[in-house]
Amino acid sequence: MGEGQMKRTAIVGNAPEFDGRDFDIDGYDHVVRFNNTAGLGSTSGTKTSELVLVSRGGQPAEWLADPMFPQRRAVQDAARITLVFPPSEKPEDECHAEDLCQRLGLLGKEIGWIDAATEDRARAALLTHGALSTSALSSGFLYTFRTLEAEEPGSSSFDIVGFGFDGWDGHAWSAERAWFEAAHNSGRLVLHPLARR
Repeated sequence: MGEGQMKRTAIVGNAPEFDGRDFDIDGYDHVVRFNNTAGLGSTSGTKTSELVLVSRGGQPAEWLADPMFPQRRAVQDAARITLVFPPSEKPEDECHAEDLCQRLGLLGKEIGWIDAATEDRARAALLTHGALSTSALSSGFLYTFRTLEAEEPGSSSFDIVGFGFDGWDGHAWSAERAWFEAAHNSGRLVLHPLARR
């Protein structure tokens, strides 16, 4: 990128019906993917700059039990791995952050996580859009909230693609959609309609 040129970031969701072949996702400066990276290598390009992984519950336990997980394309390609939650010793959190850091740190990756204070602010923001206080925050929402909060205004553009706002009923999908639409309307990001196969 030349001096003064805005960094272009694509934040790619996992909607199973998403077809991103018209977006030239690999042409972005920074490509962020989540968890099991639906469509990687087929309908959503091949590039992964940063991989965001949920670090609590059954999904990370499955990854840790899979000896081939570190060999996955997205894991290998990502320069940075961001865990959705910080390490926790509370049994009820079912936290696997430290084990993920140990396993993935062997690959020489830069690893970080989203801190609890940021999660609290994200939850408060979502409550204003109708979420319940008990709603679980999706990886895509929490990461995007943190990224917009931390970014210098005007330094990056953010294209949100492949977000279907559907899935596990523990997430407040309608509230998350409303938050993204508000951010789109204020010019903080571009929320692209879900292109379907």
